[in-house]
Amino acid sequence: MKRFLKTILCASLVLAALMPAEARKKKADTPPVKYVFYMIGDGMGINQVIATEQYNEATGYGPASINFAHFPVRNFITTVSASSLVTDSAAGGTVLASGVKTYNNAVSVDMEGNPVSVLTEWAKEAGYGTGVATSVGINHATPACFISHTAQRGSYEEIAFQYLKAPIDFAAGAGFITERRTGHDSAFFETEARGAGIKVLHGPKFPDIESVNGRVLCLSGKPEAELPYAIDRKEDDTSLSDFVDAGIRYLDAHFGDKGFFFMIEGGKIDYGGHADDGAACFQELTDFAAAMDIVLAFCAKHPDETLIVVTADHETGGLELGSGEYEMHPERMAGQKMSTNALTAQFRAAFFPQPQQGGRGQGRGQQGQGRPQQGQGGPQGFQGGARPPFAAEQQPPVPTWDAVKDFFRENLGLWGAVAVDNRTEAALKQTYDRTFGQGGNRENNVANLYSVNTRLVSEAVAYLNKTAGYQWSHGAHTGSPVGLYVTGKCADAFLHVEDNAQIAPLIAELAGYKR
Repeated sequence: MKRFLKTILCASLVLAALMPAEARKKKADTPPVKYVFYMIGDGMGINQVIATEQYNEATGYGPASINFAHFPVRNFITTVSASSLVTDSAAGGTVLASGVKTYNNAVSVDMEGNPVSVLTEWAKEAGYGTGVATSVGINHATPACFISHTAQRGSYEEIAFQYLKAPIDFAAGAGFITERRTGHDSAFFETEARGAGIKVLHGPKFPDIESVNGRVLCLSGKPEAELPYAIDRKEDDTSLSDFVDAGIRYLDAHFGDKGFFFMIEGGKIDYGGHADDGAACFQELTDFAAAMDIVLAFCAKHPDETLIVVTADHETGGLELGSGEYEMHPERMAGQKMSTNALTAQFRAAFFPQPQQGGRGQGRGQQGQGRPQQGQGGPQGFQGGARPPFAAEQQPPVPTWDAVKDFFRENLGLWGAVAVDNRTEAALKQTYDRTFGQGGNRENNVANLYSVNTRLVSEAVAYLNKTAGYQWSHGAHTGSPVGLYVTGKCADAFLHVEDNAQIAPLIAELAGYKR
């Protein structure tokens, strides 16, 4: 590991030394970048980008050409952390924010736990405006690396308290992730933010944000720890695009003359990868690209002053393109109407009705968070633990196999537009028997990092992915390289970037931030 890291650092130094003197002089004479957009697709591997284009073209869901995938500078970079060849989002976020490699779980601290300075701090010291927006909790791992310094990513409330004093002019996220042990909820930290002089606004839209003076925090219009998946979004839900639009209008109104730095995270691309849910992942990535459209519209007004850098902290899920039959059929995924999480909720509502009064309570926690992370409260409702028990006389009727097939036909297209071969049906029927049969376990679930889903639902979604040509190696991070996509002023400076540790120092240099 140490030898690998030394090789990366040495290569970076050699590339800098080999840069022609004329090019170095030209770079030094170039006025600094005025507006920086740093867009991070959490868990967004190169295959996820390609698959999203295939999915959109086949289903008509979105543009067949993802905007940033065709930027003039396209590269790939390594993501290794200082403690592992496979990084987590905290170490990945730290190096993207600071250029410093650290251990997994660390939030903008070095290997000894000492705080490392980050782009938002450098930008603010230089007099620029600063913004951070995410589709998940504002104190989740990636945004946390731009607003705080902690030894463990699971210290959600410490991160939230640090945000109150951080040099962040504009922040946006679904809400605050909290810890069960304290009894706090997101509203508690909203009150703390107001006490710190931060204006707190709730979505979905933020029409008058330009007139807000001082620091501002934009949150979802609903109490939630992350925005709904794009595939599950309702008309009155806040979107990442809402946050990005508000952030640009606010930062331009208050810092347009000097310039600003704006980090934007598509956090739920990663969630889709952890759930091995292609449709949810691809629609989330399309949603990230929709937010990019807003950034590009701003860039079109300031083409000689704006730099846009797009990358990922790591790849999630080990997505493979092709099912082993030398063909793909992304059109078969057109019948999936909702994410695996939402499909599980529908399945449980249909076939696992709630017991009458008298069962155990459901436990409080974060909506949609699934299995708790370090220090995190449990999920809301059934998603996190065991369901309240049924009394013997309250046991719900067992659904027939045909009723279950009808459910998947309506919501996934299986046994309808998408044929199910005999071998797969037999395997799914076995899971049905283990779930509902004599002595079956109605809590036959499968967990990933962010949710707990009914196993039969997860297996049906996995088959749909596979028959379309998309297979997931596992529901965790991989050490695969990720894409680096750059456009705008000084974009060609990123042509020789090979590792994620090179990005933040280069942005700081091009933007003229003091370090």
